[in-house]
Amino acid sequence: MIYSDFNLKPLNTFGLETKAKTLISIDNESDLIEINDTSLSERNLILGGGSNTVFVNDYFDGTILLIRNKGINLVHEDEETVILDAFSGEVWNDVVSFCAEKGWWGIENLAAVHGNVGAVAVQNIGAYGAELKECFVECLTYSPLKKEWKTYLNKDLDFGYRYSIFKNQKELEIIWKVRLRLSKKMKINDSYAAIRDKIIEENLIISSPLDMVNLVTKVRNSKLPDPRVLGNCGSFFKNPIVSESHFELLKKEYPSIPSYAAKDGVKLAAGWLIEQCGYKGKRIGNVGMHEKQALIMVNFGNAKGEEILNLAFEIEKSVKNIFNVELEKEVHIIL
Repeated sequence: MIYSDFNLKPLNTFGLETKAKTLISIDNESDLIEINDTSLSERNLILGGGSNTVFVNDYFDGTILLIRNKGINLVHEDEETVILDAFSGEVWNDVVSFCAEKGWWGIENLAAVHGNVGAVAVQNIGAYGAELKECFVECLTYSPLKKEWKTYLNKDLDFGYRYSIFKNQKELEIIWKVRLRLSKKMKINDSYAAIRDKIIEENLIISSPLDMVNLVTKVRNSKLPDPRVLGNCGSFFKNPIVSESHFELLKKEYPSIPSYAAKDGVKLAAGWLIEQCGYKGKRIGNVGMHEKQALIMVNFGNAKGEEILNLAFEIEKSVKNIFNVELEKEVHIIL
């Protein structure tokens, strides 16, 4: 179906009032194949759950491709392993719950992450000591302009911290489905301190992936606002990575600064940096940083794109001035 002047407010978790010149709802392969040069615009944007998208303006002068295909299909199963396909329009947390209820290990630490399956390959989503790339096998894509299907293997996506090659698409390419490899053997991932501490504190016994899903969901919901109640896109900024030498200087001045080992240096907690700059719980107009997690920018109602960008710039400038650290936005800013 093709719509004109479509209201995108229900389709972005920040809850921004935005209209799209054209929206194409894609539910199946027939809808996909019917897309052509006439239905597309000079500007085209693929949208799934809208959980990582910030529309700055109140009108998107282009075409939104809304991916709504559904399905979870078992591809292979043996005594130890399960391989399944999840279609891009599926809600990610529904897939996590489905797998956990089956007793399949691998994505349980990624529970309660908002968004649809199509975005997980783009973002290489990560939470509580796990990343998608650890169980990702491949994905199938479709190019509406070339009318071509293509398969990308794990190694092809150059996965990094909240990164895959799809983050910098030069051509329009729709992720149609994602293939995952999960395990039937118990593989508890309690490497993240908040999870490990909660297990010890409450004397919990994790005997199934569903136990971990319930724990992760509880911990996550205690810290992060529900976008259905308070508009947000989750983490607004990435956790920055600095050099060892830069970290040592920061450690001398701020002995309690949280840090984590990273491939190219030391990863810092962006939320901690923002909190030290005085922005945790701070509200400016219709936007602000959440009272329980300084990494989450929230919409208190009727937020405008200008307010979002102004606050983001102010925070980036403050962190740079105090810590000499550059913050990078994790959200996708649509101008």
